[in-house]
Amino acid sequence: MYVILFYDIADKALKERDNSRRIRKIAEQYLPRVQYSVYEGEMRASDFKMLNEKLKKECVNEHDSIVIYTFDSLRYSNRIVMGQDKNQNIFS
Repeated sequence: MYVILFYDIADKALKERDNSRRIRKIAEQYLPRVQYSVYEGEMRASDFKMLNEKLKKECVNEHDSIVIYTFDSLRYSNRIVMGQDKNQNIFS
């Protein structure tokens, strides 16, 4: 499956614990980073399940936002990049 993940983590002043580093490290274990808080790439369903479980534990629902898009096929997709493409080998 193909996955696009992006997040917006609230400042530590708004909540009891600063989880931004932990969320970034979890995402980097499974997907290549293409922007500061955007990751995309292919992954197995089993890895996606583990990623999802780990992120749920770290996310502070009242303050953080993690969005994940999954695609079974990229057949009808079109990726447009303006400027430097930091993940050039995605569609090769």
